[in-house]
Amino acid sequence: MSTKSKDISTPNTGSLHKFGDLWNEFSQNTGFHGVNKLSGITSRHKIRWLLWTCIILSCGVYLTVTVVAELKHYYTYPSTMTQYTQPQNEIEFPTVTICDLNSLNKSAIKNDSRIDSYYFNISPLGIYSNVKTNWSDPFFEQEGFYRNQTFDDVMTDHKHILDPGGILSKASFHFNYLDVRKYFKVKLTRSGPCLTSNPDMKIKTNNVGSVFHLTLMLDLDSANNYYGITYGEGLQFLVHDPNEDPIFQGVSGFYVEPGRDVYASVTKKQFEYLPKPYEAMENVFCREHKNDDGSEYYRSSCYRDCLSSYLLDRCNCLPYTHNNTYYCSKFDLATCIMKATGDYYNISKLVDKCDCPLSCSYTHYDVSLTSSLFPSDFYSEKLFDFVGVKDLNYYRKNYISLHIYFDQLSTTISKQVPKYSSAGDIFANLGGQMGLFLGASIVTLTELLEFLVFAVWTLVCNLRSRENRVEKIAK
Repeated sequence: MSTKSKDISTPNTGSLHKFGDLWNEFSQNTGFHGVNKLSGITSRHKIRWLLWTCIILSCGVYLTVTVVAELKHYYTYPSTMTQYTQPQNEIEFPTVTICDLNSLNKSAIKNDSRIDSYYFNISPLGIYSNVKTNWSDPFFEQEGFYRNQTFDDVMTDHKHILDPGGILSKASFHFNYLDVRKYFKVKLTRSGPCLTSNPDMKIKTNNVGSVFHLTLMLDLDSANNYYGITYGEGLQFLVHDPNEDPIFQGVSGFYVEPGRDVYASVTKKQFEYLPKPYEAMENVFCREHKNDDGSEYYRSSCYRDCLSSYLLDRCNCLPYTHNNTYYCSKFDLATCIMKATGDYYNISKLVDKCDCPLSCSYTHYDVSLTSSLFPSDFYSEKLFDFVGVKDLNYYRKNYISLHIYFDQLSTTISKQVPKYSSAGDIFANLGGQMGLFLGASIVTLTELLEFLVFAVWTLVCNLRSRENRVEKIAK
């Protein structure tokens, strides 16, 4: 009489109640590597059985640790930065902002020791001052120190910029002269009026190199220098995105002394970061390019608005850095603003208190400078015929020739991308780990699950059989 072998897939009572047969069936047919070495071991092969047991358990433990670490890493939302260069047929010129380090016009300010003391106290030298301004003196009210200033009031005390005979004496682009009043405008800053490119008049170029450039000829009128924002003499120029405010962007710019012919090579860079939950930097999340009201978000604008709210709440007025009809009076600038910020020209301590996260997308311009003496002894004689001043020292102490050009027609893009582009990547990593340590796959995991189900079922059946036997004995 023939007997049929019992199959694990047909769980009759005879097979399910024998756990050893269930294990032998699983170990001999599973896809897990090495498990078949753990069945059918005789007393002579116990060392071999022990060895394979240790190997498989070690691989299983290490695999578990690796899988847990991989899953934890996945939920930290890791990312990597990629960088590539995007060539362009033409490229838009950035905004250029130029500030005279000695913007105040000495000849326009009344020669009085009390006024001199006022400007001394708000200058960098103010930290050494031991003389307080006597604001009870009616002189200050007569001179309008308590009156909110208008744009024209501010411009009266500073050197002319765009007017004939102002700082910007000539501008050209690709050898074509520009209408300075059309292509440039005045921007008020804490240090006074600055010259900036008009964002509505965009200039594009399809040429590279120092031959094709934006050229600015500037006369700083050094003879009328007064208390400035630094101890130095010259100008500060900044190259930035037209939508950003360089005063609040953290762009320090470059400082150029008079008597220099400066060539500024510009390279455009664009940064793109992933929004939350990805970290743009360690413990830093960026903010997407839209505000809640749908307007564009710029970090520098956020800082400016933060400063506006802070000073408006405490001083009930706004400094020059904000577009407004009226600005703080000179009294407010010297008292409330100084007290609120700690330093009239330095707002970094206040900016640190603002909640203005990094923008998820922004443009930055790298600039490298080279310069030479301006003008040369030979050309100074030729300039006499055009300018009318026959004094070489005058040019060396006042004039700066600034050339700005692109080094290449391309944009370097740094882009943050997820390390795991989809859930399939984490499964691929986990599958590779499982295959390396135990030769496991989704199919073998299904086999293991099936074995565990049958093992539990066998245990339950054995417990029921034992209870039935105990009841029969009790009867």
